[in-house]
Amino acid sequence: MGEVRVGIVVVNPRTGARSGEIRALADTGATLTVIPRDVLQGLGIRALRRVSLVLADGRRAERDVGDADVAVNGDAAPCRVVFGESGDAILLGLTVLEQLGLAVDPVQRRLVPTDFLLY
Repeated sequence: MGEVRVGIVVVNPRTGARSGEIRALADTGATLTVIPRDVLQGLGIRALRRVSLVLADGRRAERDVGDADVAVNGDAAPCRVVFGESGDAILLGLTVLEQLGLAVDPVQRRLVPTDFLLY
């Protein structure tokens, strides 16, 4: 099994400014999507507040968050994004995956459509 990396496009929902394609790790362990700060600032996306996060190694960190649209294969979802700092991985988080109806297939190393759940 391995990592699943996908191309995403980030869009400023207020202005329509779009990034080029960014390679992101599809990470079902990450709630939010992490995009480099310079990309978000270049699109005019503003930080709304600072939040506390738990990192993969258990440490706590603080990061700014803002609102963006994130597109995978041309289908976009509005979401909260983390302003990534130097050394942070670019991640496609679970919230966007669920909103787009996508699941990670680690064997084939790709995203696959999945059912929406209404329990």
